[in-house]
Formats: sequence, structure tokens, C-alpha cells
Amino acid sequence: MRIVWLIVLVLVVGAGYYAYGRLERVQPAIGGLNTPAFVGAEYRHVFRFSDKDSGVRHARVWLEAGGKNYQLADQEYPGSVLTGAELGIERELEVVVKPKELGVPDGSATLQAEVTDYAWLPNTTVLQIPLTIDTTPPRASLLTGLTYVRRGGSELAVYTVEDKVAKSGVSVGNKFFPGFVDPHDAKRHLAFYAIPTDAPADVKPVLLAVDAAGNQTRIPLSISLLERGFPADTLPLTDEFMAAKVAEILPGFQGSALDGYLKINRDVRKENDAKIAEVCEKSSVDRLWSGAFTQMPNTHAGASFAQRRSYVYGGKVVDQQTHMGYDLASTSHADIPAANDGVVVWTGPLGIYGNAVIVDHGLGLFSLYGHMSEISVENHRPVNQGETLGKSGTTGLAGGDHLHFAMVLDGVFVDPLEWFDKKWIADHIETKLSDRVSSGG
Repeated sequence: MRIVWLIVLVLVVGAGYYAYGRLERVQPAIGGLNTPAFVGAEYRHVFRFSDKDSGVRHARVWLEAGGKNYQLADQEYPGSVLTGAELGIERELEVVVKPKELGVPDGSATLQAEVTDYAWLPNTTVLQIPLTIDTTPPRASLLTGLTYVRRGGSELAVYTVEDKVAKSGVSVGNKFFPGFVDPHDAKRHLAFYAIPTDAPADVKPVLLAVDAAGNQTRIPLSISLLERGFPADTLPLTDEFMAAKVAEILPGFQGSALDGYLKINRDVRKENDAKIAEVCEKSSVDRLWSGAFTQMPNTHAGASFAQRRSYVYGGKVVDQQTHMGYDLASTSHADIPAANDGVVVWTGPLGIYGNAVIVDHGLGLFSLYGHMSEISVENHRPVNQGETLGKSGTTGLAGGDHLHFAMVLDGVFVDPLEWFDKKWIADHIETKLSDRVSSGG
């Protein structure tokens, strides 16, 4: 008899323990971002529901706006009231808010999520996320008219945008050139942009304004693209030259001089150009330069901008690359002056460019000086036009003592000759910065 009572006692205690567990009062959890957000044409949000004691049973998500509720999701998850659900599983639920399809007006709204667990006395958690519904594209107005721009060249767009715009600038294909507030007129914005040398013939620059909700305004720029050809050249390679450059740029490389040189000319070149683009992502919001840029004095130009080079070894073309700058030579170890006022943002080795200096001139414009034998300026230091940055040399892939000079606009190499030209500066930039902006340049 005692054994029977003992069994009954065990069963009662076990049932009580089980019931106690099924009557747990731990709230289920809702994970994911819960910060206020702006909602434009479409807004996606991912909720993550979990419950460590009895499992997630039910979740629903709705939008409350203008005194109305808009159901977005209602999901029941597998399990049973008796045993609950499988523990340790996080349930993920994505909802898409499309205000116009739902008929939700612009203004304040609340995204709400509710999750219930499988406890016998269900526990419920509710999360509320404040939203601002804004489906109206930002207002923008282009002030510059018809503009003539050369392939590989630079240009300036002047425009106005309303205050709520999160970003604005000019989009050329998949490249975005950010705009800056005109320091002399806070109502206007300035965006320098470029037509890359490899842009398609039908490229169409577009003024792009995006607000915090992701609404976009796109206004095509009126341009006439001036096509041009670029020079070509052939460079013979010798074992001696390649071995020297591999030892300098890829010390410890295991392989032939040709293999090492091709790795430098292809892979290292891409890495260096990516680094230049990274350095040129952040530019001063102020225009630091004035007037035409100056060419290194007493120099003649060797290789020119966008020159297509064929590298020949053993009578065969082994590689082709594009030279995105000017090679300027005078005497060995000649002083290299800053082409215009700015701030130094890079000093040091830069692969194929050797010892290099990059100067930020503001509003997305940079100048690059390569193959230097000496660098005489420090990083982050302001420099004046004509101030010596260092001396010319043969570092990097230079075949002789010279300066590799390049102009970079938001990571895109552009033709320096335009920036050396006082008339081009006056016609394409200064005129647009004056009150006569409607005439273009």
C-alpha cells in the first residue's frame, strides 16, 4: 500500500512540477531594431520572436495611423497547449509597409508587434515603434542650364533643395558625386561631377535628391557630351627593369620577374586605385582652392591622361592598362609644388605610384603627386599653392625621374588640363558660382 501511495505522491509532485512549468510567467521577447524610422514608398522591418520557457505561439504586426489599424501580419506557430513548442527556436517575421497601397496618410504612425507564448496562462509582449510616414518626394530645382562636358572631364551643377533632404548630388551611371552647400548662399548647393573615360555613350547625369524616408527626386542634367579620343603608347619591358620594380613593390615575391610585374600592374594597381577612392571619399565642405591649378614648372609632359598603354615583352603584348594622369619631367629630384591650396590627406608609399602625396582641395576635388623621391609635408597639414611637397623621383612603376600628377574628383580620375586652364575655370565654374547661373557653362 505504501508503494501505491508513494507512486501517487510522485505522480502528483511531477504533475505539480509540470503544471508549475506550464504556468510560467516569463514574457516572450521581441528582437530587432526598435528605433523611430521614416517611411517612404516602402519600409521593411524584421521582427524576431523568442520564448525560452514554452515557445512562441502567435505573433501579429499592425500599423496604427490616423486612428486606424492596418493589419500587416498574423502568424500562428506549431506547438500544443499541452506540451508547448520546441524550445530554442527564434521565429523571424518580416513585414513590408507600403503606405500608398494601404491608404495610410502622411504623418505620425506606430508600428506594433505582439507575441504570445504557449504557457497555460499565455504571456504577451507588445513592442511599439514610432514611424513618420512621408511619401512626398523632396523639392529640388536645377539652376544650371545646357553644359558642354568632355569625356574624362569635370563639370559643376548648381541647384536648390529643401531642408529635409538627407543627401543630394549628381549621379552619373552608378557613380554618385555628393553636393555641398554653397558657402556664399545657403539656399544653393554645388556638385562637381565627372564623365568617366569609360562611361557609355548615352550616359545621362542626373540631379538626385533623397530625403530621410528614401523618397527620390531625379532631374536630368542638360549636357552635351563632347566625345574625344585618347592616345595610345607601347612600353617595352626588360627583365632588369621588372626585377627592380618587383623587389621594390613586392619584396619577397616568389616567381618570375614578369609574373611579379604583371601582378603589380594589374592587382596592385587596382588596390592602389581603390585606396585612392577611399581617401577621396571625405572632402572638406569648403572650397579651399581658387583660380587655375598650376603645372609643375619647367616640365614637359610625357605620358598623358587616359593614355592606353600596351606592355610588350619578348615581342608580345603581355598587358594593357590606362594611365590616368600626366607624367611631368624636368630635372632629377626637382621640387614639386602644390598645384593649389588645400589640405594634405595622404603621405607615404602607394604601390605603383611610389611615394605619394594627396591634397584635398575641398568640394570633392583632390590632386595626387606620385613617384616622389622625398616627401617634405606632413599628413593633415594645410598647404598653399606653390608650396613644396617634396621632390620628383623614380619610386613606384616609374621608368625615369618624373612626377605623376593626377586630379581626382570623388574617386574618379579627371583630366588635369581643364584645371590648369584659366578660361575653363572661368567659363565652367566661376560663371556658375555667380548670379548668372541660368546660362550654364
